[in-house]
Amino acid sequence: MKNGLVKVLKYVLVLLFLLYASIVAQTEQFPPQREVSRDSLLTYARIIVDSSNSHVLITVDETGKPRARTMSPFTPEEDWTIWLGTFPTSRKAQQIKNNPNVVVFYYDSKSFSYVNVSGTARLVNDSDLKAKYWKESWKRFYPDRDTDYILVEVTPERLEVCSFKYNLLWDKDGIPPSVEFDFSGNK
Repeated sequence: MKNGLVKVLKYVLVLLFLLYASIVAQTEQFPPQREVSRDSLLTYARIIVDSSNSHVLITVDETGKPRARTMSPFTPEEDWTIWLGTFPTSRKAQQIKNNPNVVVFYYDSKSFSYVNVSGTARLVNDSDLKAKYWKESWKRFYPDRDTDYILVEVTPERLEVCSFKYNLLWDKDGIPPSVEFDFSGNK
């Protein structure tokens, strides 16, 4: 009987502590977002992208629903243009034709960090670019690079960075540090 009462008391104390911690967390003010220059934020973003172990392309389907799939993007260009490869007849290619708004998401699980690049995608079927953005290991998936392979070019519009490792966290409205890219091509 005594052991049972001790267990119940321990359980009640744990619940009370969790309730107290939850109330404190909900009423506490968010710390001010750390001020980071645009160049520094882009440098942190590069570090996270380079160390990320998860890469996801998110498109919008014909019903307006997001569709996500893992991908193997090339390292973003200096201006943050992102290149990916796919089948010309893939669902993602059709979705990009219908709605070019996409997100490329990079996640580094070791540092609990992510980079989210939203932008506009277009399909590119240029032989020289397809040769430049090619991985020999893809030969088994795309036996004929000229007909079985097409590029997806993502022009960035907004980049968001969230990182516990680098103390780049959300503001009081839940918005992470970000960089806006000039839509006119000035990145």
